Amino acid sequence: MQLGLLLLLCVGLFHAAVTTILFLSEPAPGHPRDLSASIVVAALTALDAASAAERPAIATGFNENFPGFHVALSEPGVVARNGARPVYFRFRLPVGVEIAAHDDDKRFSGSLHDGQQFLLDAPSRPPGFPRFAIVTLGFVAVSLFIFSLWAALSLTRPLTNFADAAESFGLDSVPAQLAETGPEEVRKATRAFNRMQRRIAEMASQRTRMLTSVSHDLRTPITRMRLRAEYIESSETKAKLLRDLDQMEAMVGGCLDYLRGGFQQEIVALDLASLLQAIVDQFVDVGANARYDGIDHVNVLGSPDNLERAFSNLIDNAVKHGENPEIRVLESDDAAVVEIADRGPGIPRERRDLMLEPFERGDVGASSNTKEGFGLGLAIARAIVEAHCGRLTLDERTGGGLIARVSLPKTDLETNRNESSK
Repeated sequence: MQLGLLLLLCVGLFHAAVTTILFLSEPAPGHPRDLSASIVVAALTALDAASAAERPAIATGFNENFPGFHVALSEPGVVARNGARPVYFRFRLPVGVEIAAHDDDKRFSGSLHDGQQFLLDAPSRPPGFPRFAIVTLGFVAVSLFIFSLWAALSLTRPLTNFADAAESFGLDSVPAQLAETGPEEVRKATRAFNRMQRRIAEMASQRTRMLTSVSHDLRTPITRMRLRAEYIESSETKAKLLRDLDQMEAMVGGCLDYLRGGFQQEIVALDLASLLQAIVDQFVDVGANARYDGIDHVNVLGSPDNLERAFSNLIDNAVKHGENPEIRVLESDDAAVVEIADRGPGIPRERRDLMLEPFERGDVGASSNTKEGFGLGLAIARAIVEAHCGRLTLDERTGGGLIARVSLPKTDLETNRNESSK
């Protein structure tokens, strides 16, 4: 807002200065710089210098070549002096030429040195200020457009780059430093954003290394405790201890899976329908009543291992909390949509977005000692789907139950193969 007002003020002052200069430099009527007066002097000088026989031809040529001007010659006689005698013409006309002005310097009458009379009509000069106003207003409009375009580009380009960098910022790659351009305020924000990117990337890297180390350190004593549990004579105590160890190992593995879910792995073109059919077959082999119902082929770009982990988590939730889950694959113009529907109790609308967060469980009263999980399955699935430029949503199924809907961008498998071969 302040920049816009400052721009308008500068253009206004510039406009006033140019208007003043042009207005002061505009010649007054009859001034030597007045074009009409100069033409009148030139015409009368030429007529006075010519002979009486040559003057009609000169007058005819003058009338034809100067639109708005007209000179008429008549026989010698007495000049009627009922008009004002212009001072300017008095000093610039040849000796013996008399002239008088009529009708606000629009018509002149007089005689040449030999007494031949003339009548001369000259176009009136248009008022100066309206012409200046049109010129300066046009100048201001063009200047304002150019300055506004420059200001808009100078401001919007750095802000657009800033917004794009903020939108694309993630932990799956080394953050690119944003160029510090634009106004000082934008440059300061860009420097702060670059520092923030570096700090976040360093913190994420340290966190990953720390948790990886903790995972390794935890699994070693868990393995030792599992070996020692085999020597416990009490079967009940042994079973409880092994169950606790399984829970600890599952928690460590789930946390690491969640942390790895947001990072990109090797991306290839794959058939999503075939991948889902293979996952459903694995669940059917262990006794789950799951069914695949969808198109035979649809191609996406992604990591097979990560996508298998995401869809396995979603189908596992449907098997545990619902009945007879159905897996469908639909196809739109630019996306492949996977729907995993069950006949379970569903999730209240107000808790669906919350259930996609880590460590959120559907049964809020469940104990951490149960085998229902730790609330990481949906969070891991969402992190993997979003890393593939997709989207995971939870919706209510008609007739009761829940639908986990995943949308992933499609790709042309043959095109990718041809580009790879080239």
